[in-house]
Amino acid sequence: MITRQLREWVQSGLIDHIRRHPSWYPIPPNVLTFGALVLAVPACWAIADGRYPLAVLFIILSGAVDLVDGCVARGLDRTTKFGSYWDAMIDRYVDCLLYLGFVLDGYELEAFLAMTGTLLTSYAKPRTAMVVAIYAQDWPTIGERAERFVLLLAGLVLATWVPTLGGWSTIGLMLWATALIAHVGAVQRILMTRRLVREDED
Repeated sequence: MITRQLREWVQSGLIDHIRRHPSWYPIPPNVLTFGALVLAVPACWAIADGRYPLAVLFIILSGAVDLVDGCVARGLDRTTKFGSYWDAMIDRYVDCLLYLGFVLDGYELEAFLAMTGTLLTSYAKPRTAMVVAIYAQDWPTIGERAERFVLLLAGLVLATWVPTLGGWSTIGLMLWATALIAHVGAVQRILMTRRLVREDED
């Protein structure tokens, strides 16, 4: 909830700035979106190589691009249905690349569980739309992408100085926590879907 409110506050300021200075943003929104994926590649490599501070840098840059692209589209009145789809697909590729880095770093099981929870949470809403009409607003559940993003960065930063906590790998604990909140979020969305379907059938 807090991360969503912060994101909306930042986006509101960015959109206002873009509308006042449109010439400062010549790159098309969909090209910017792809830039987030490009930046995730060195982030994946840095994670796999145990260079966590460098990974943090590239993840922040990728996240910044992901934040800006939508603001540019809205600020320049260039939003499209494909742009929304493209952004969501690139987000999933970025997520998978980052978890691949952890797999290559030796956290196969933890990364697998975190990744499956992430993908299932993301998949739950569009799959619901295939069986019942739903609105386009966010579904507020635990483990949303912004929360996972913050947890990921916090784990990488902490692991740089404190590799283990209570005898457990800091990175491993972060991934287990990510897996937990992502799967809980997926279950929440399943329950929300069941409620929506029952309401639709009544």
